[in-house]
Amino acid sequence: MSVGQKHVLGPVYKYLLIALFLVAVTVLAEPVTSVKQATEIAQQAYGGQVVKAEETDVEDKKVFVIRVVNEGRVRDVMVDPEDGTILNP
Repeated sequence: MSVGQKHVLGPVYKYLLIALFLVAVTVLAEPVTSVKQATEIAQQAYGGQVVKAEETDVEDKKVFVIRVVNEGRVRDVMVDPEDGTILNP
């Protein structure tokens, strides 16, 4: 490799790494759990029928609120979109 090629490839690699970093940050910023997955998580945990599912803010944090009706009882289940954990017992 000649000296001229070495100077050209350095910046190319630098911009390629920056682009890959930006793609990784964009992918990681997306929620891991969808509303559909959150409804399945709530239904597996509490049974019954899902009658409402929505994304909302609770204390400045995005959460899925899944309303489940089971044997006449209504329960709102909050699911973390980042990892799918149930936030309220």
